[in-house]
This record gives sequence, structure tokens and C-alpha cells, in this order.
Amino acid sequence: MRISVRAPAGMFLAALYAGIVFAVVAGAAIDKPDIDKKLAAMAAYKQGDSREPLIAVEELIRRSQSDAEQRKYVETQLARLLESDISVDCKQFVCRQLWFIGSDESVPAIAKLLTAEQTVDMACYAIGQNPSAAAGKALRDALEKSGPKVRIRIINLLGDRRDAESVAILSMLSLGGERDLAEAAVAALGKIGGADARQALAQARAKGDERLRLAATDAYLRCAEDLAAEGKADEAVAIYRELAGRDEAPFTRSAAVKGLADVGGRDVVALVAAALKDESQMVRTAARGCIRTMKGDGVTELFAAQLAGSSPRDQVLLIAALADRGDAAALDAITAAAKSSDAEVRKAALGAVGRLGDASSVGFLIEAADSAAGSYEKDVALNSLAILRGADVDDAIVKSMQKAAPALRAQLIDVLFERNAVTTVPALLLEAGGGDSKVRRAAFRAMGRLAGEKDVPALVSLLAQIKGASGRADAERAVVAVARRTAEPGRQADAILAAMNGEQQVEARCSLLRVLGGLANQKALDAVCNALKDSDAQVRDTAVRTLSDWPNVQAAETLLGIYRETQDQAYRLLSLRGLVRVLSISAEEYPADKAVEIYRQVVKLLGSPAEKKLVLSGLSNIAHPGALEMACTSLDDEAVKAEAAPAVVKIARAIAGSCRVEARAAAEKVLSATTNEVVRRQADDVIALIESFDCTSR
Repeated sequence: MRISVRAPAGMFLAALYAGIVFAVVAGAAIDKPDIDKKLAAMAAYKQGDSREPLIAVEELIRRSQSDAEQRKYVETQLARLLESDISVDCKQFVCRQLWFIGSDESVPAIAKLLTAEQTVDMACYAIGQNPSAAAGKALRDALEKSGPKVRIRIINLLGDRRDAESVAILSMLSLGGERDLAEAAVAALGKIGGADARQALAQARAKGDERLRLAATDAYLRCAEDLAAEGKADEAVAIYRELAGRDEAPFTRSAAVKGLADVGGRDVVALVAAALKDESQMVRTAARGCIRTMKGDGVTELFAAQLAGSSPRDQVLLIAALADRGDAAALDAITAAAKSSDAEVRKAALGAVGRLGDASSVGFLIEAADSAAGSYEKDVALNSLAILRGADVDDAIVKSMQKAAPALRAQLIDVLFERNAVTTVPALLLEAGGGDSKVRRAAFRAMGRLAGEKDVPALVSLLAQIKGASGRADAERAVVAVARRTAEPGRQADAILAAMNGEQQVEARCSLLRVLGGLANQKALDAVCNALKDSDAQVRDTAVRTLSDWPNVQAAETLLGIYRETQDQAYRLLSLRGLVRVLSISAEEYPADKAVEIYRQVVKLLGSPAEKKLVLSGLSNIAHPGALEMACTSLDDEAVKAEAAPAVVKIARAIAGSCRVEARAAAEKVLSATTNEVVRRQADDVIALIESFDCTSR
């Protein structure tokens, strides 16, 4: 019967309303015949049958949640059904329902299923979450009556239930002759815990064979974990101490060390530190991991205090672990270790200072780098400088750098480069103007990354002041790199052009031309082209070489002009090589017909076989019938026929779809002109490709 009542307002009336509803529901009559009918309907259920009867019972149980009397009746009837002659599938379903609603009422019926292999699993499932004391007793009683396989299932459940009353019988089984039962028993004892269980496990560890000892040890560790979780640190540490003994297996000692670290405390530090000296690498690795993560006030200092009395090998491990902790409290002890007589200890300590230190460590690391016994040790110190954290580290390095000898000063500039220390550019500009070439080169390299647009004029000025070749290339690269970062691309060359206008020194003007070549915009190109007319031969030479190295097709017409007009064979080859290169690297963006037209002009001027081979290499990258025509002409030239054949095949393949007739004719000419089997096969492939196009179109 469904009751609908409108809830009145007000606290008192709401309480009255709640009482009325409770009374109505509680007083509702249980429809026992309906329940019995639904339970009887599922008695013959077998897997594969309709689930409708099962669904009806599930609905009964769901509706009984608010009616204790109905739920009790359903449980009682399910228990009776379980004791009757019903199918195994039906028993499984009933056990699943009793998992939800089981109490003392259903325990006797479930207990009858505990002793048979066919039904023990379903019975354990049904009774497993039942908090009733009767459930525990039923399991213990069944344990004494059942066979080995059933007993193992029950033992496992007693352990999961943490049934303290079963410790005595489990202790007996742990020392019995049945190995599987004994292992299951010690595992259950580990879950149950308590003083008696731990005593039983200790006996099993002492008296059992190796396999049982391992199982008991695992259970013993479980006891320690549970004790630690319950806040019983002293008892947990006692077990872990025992299991960390030298007579235990390495994996047991490793687990014990990890347990000690998890418990924490000042007394544990020495134990974990001692594990770093263990003969087993597994234990040492576990200890190092624990040092990384152990928490607690003063723990870092306690571990650091272990350094002084440890062997060099142990010091190296301990230093690495302290560095992993990331706690600067270990810095003093590690800095002291960096002065060790052992090279490996020094290197480990110097590396750790970089991870833990700050600006106060800069002087120490620089001194260590300067006095290092070997290059590797110096590299470690410099690398630590590069990774030091802190707002004042860069300034501290600069101050030390300015006092250092040239060789070390150059290395410290490299450190600033690695640190991306952009605030140090003013100091680096001063170094770039100094007299030592190594320092100057290092400063320019660093400023190539660190300097900004506003620093370009100063860099250009410094470049112009360089005497000789030393460091000039580094300075040029730095100016190019920084100028490229100018926000407006069209203005990138402005500072360089301004410097060129008043520059009289030939070396400086040549440097500025090479910088313009690195920028390669239109303003730069115009300036370099003008330099071709300069009165100084060295400037003209630099202009030609800069244009020959131009990185885009803008210089193509100029290079063609140089090739056409120069009488210098070196410049002729340089300009042709540059022209072929810029046309090749710009093939995708530069119109093919324009490139072909340039090559037509070049072909008329070709002289040596070397020049012809260069042109063939460039033509091979142009998918155009005009390029194919020019390449085919070279098939008749014995001096370059070997280079012409593969070039023709490459172009023919590229245009085979759009210019079939020309491509086929070219491929056939290659077959007539060459005996090179590789090239002939490639020509045959082109013809086959064209024929496949023809078949497709038909």
C-alpha cells in the first residue's frame, strides 16, 4: 500500500509527520505468502534459465532495507531454502543475497556448506562480511572438520576477518606437516596480528623449512606494517630490526629497511644509514631510496653526520642520497666531503653542492674548479655552478669571474651561458672588449644567446674593434644571432649598415659584410651587392664569397651576373656553385619556369666539365620540361654523360604524369646513351610508370 502525506511546515509538525510515517511503515503487515511464492519460484533455477525469479527476490531484499522485520523473514526463508534440495546455481544466488543481509539467523545454514569443496567458496562469500561472532565460530568449527583444500579457503577467510580467536589453531597448523596449509596459516596470522600471532610467526620462521620461513617472514612484515599504521612504532621497529639482520635474505633486509624508514624517528636513522654499507646492492639501493624520502625534524642532519665516519664508497652513496633529499641542511657536511682525499668522494660532493647550494657556494665551487686535480672533477664543479639556484648566484659568479685568470674566466663565462644569465650581458660586453682571445670568444658565444636587440650596436662596435682573425667568427655569429631577434625583420640589418657607412678598416668591413650575409634580407643584399664595386680587393672578395653563401634565392640574379661578367675562374666557380645551391634550396617556392630561364642563360656560358656537372646537379631538382631538355642535351657530351643520365631520369620521373611524351623520349634516350645498369633500370621504371598512366587513362 502506498501512502501519500503532505508534510506540514514547522519543526514540531515535521517531527510529528516523521513519527506518523515511521509508525505506518513499521506497522505495515508482511506479505509472507508473496515472499514464499517468490522464493519457491527460484528454487529450481539453473544457469541459462530466465532471471526473472532472481530479479523478483533481489527486489524483495531491496525493499526490505527499511523494514527490519521483513528483512529478517526473508533471511530466515533464504536460510531454509539453502538447507533444502535446490540447484547449485540457486545456492550460489542465495549466498550472494545473504552476503547483503546475513546475520546470526543464517549462519547455521551457511555453515553446512563450509565443509564441502563444491560449496565452500559460495559459503565463504556469504559469511565473509557477516560481523556475527557466530560466523567466526562456524568458520573455526568447519576448519576442524574439513579436508585440506577446504581448510585453505577457510584459513584465508579467517585471516581476512582478522579473527583473533583462531590464532591458536592457526599456530598449530603453521607448524604442521601439510606445507600448503602451513603457508596459508602463516599468511592468515600475519593479517590477524597481535602478540600471539607474532609469536607463532617467529616460531614458524625458526622451525619451518625455507619455503615456510619465507611465507612467515612476509607475514611478519605485514604485522610490522599494521603496527606502524596503528601508531605502535616501537613494536614495529622491533620487528624491522629483527628482519634487517645479516642472516636474512637481501629482499627481506630491503623490506625491513624500507619499513624502518617509513616508521621514522631519530633512532632509525643510524639503522638506515648502516644499510648503505650492506654487502647486497639490493639493500644499499633500498637504503638510498629511504634516505631520499624519510621525514622528520633533524633527519637530514643525522644522515649528514654519518658521512665523516663512513668509507669512501659509502660516502659516495650517502652523498647522492642526501642530494636527492634536496635539503640544504646537509650542505656543510657535503662541502666538507668535497675536500676528501678520495677523488670519487670529491666528485660526488661537488655535484651535490650544485643541487643543494646557493650564492654562498659560488666561491667554493670556483675555487674547486680552479684547483681540480683533473678535467672531469673541474667539469663537475663548473656544472654545479651552472645548476645552482638562487637570485644572487649570477651576480656572485660575475664578481668571481672578473677576478679570475683568463682560462678560468672563459670557463665561467660558459657557465653564465649555460645558466641563461641574461642579466649579465653588461659584464659580458666588457669581457668581449678585453685583450684575451679565449675570454673574448667565450663572451661573444654567450652573448649570442643572452644579448637582446638593444645590445646590437654595442656588439657591432666590439666586432669592429677586433684585430686579427682570433675570435672574429664567434663575434660575427653573435651579432647575427642577436640581430635576428630584432622585433621588426626589416630592421635587422640597420645597426650593421649604420656601422658600415663610417667604417674604414678593411677587416671590420669584411666582418660586417659576412654578418649581412647571415641576416640575408633585402637591405643586407643591396649592401653586399654594392660592395662588389668597392675599391678594396679584400672587400670585393668577401662580397663575392658572402653572396655565394647566401641562404635564399634573392641572390640568384646577382650570382648570375657575377658568373657572366667575372674573368676570375675561382669567382666563376664560386658564383655558379652559389647559384645552383640557392635555386635548389628554393625549388618549392621559386617558380620553376624562372629557374629554367636562369639555367638557359647559364648553359650558354658554361665552360669546364666541372661547371657543367654543377648545372646538371641543379637541373635534376627542377620538375620542368625545359630542365629535361637541357639535361638531355648533355647526354651527347662524353665529359658529363655519366652525370647527365641520372639527372635526366630524375627529371623525367618527376614530370612523367604531366609530360608523358617528353619524359618517355628522354628515358629512351638514356637507354641508348648509357651502359650503367642502375640508371638503365631507373629509365625502364620511368617508362613503365608512363605506360601505367596511359592504361589508367584508357
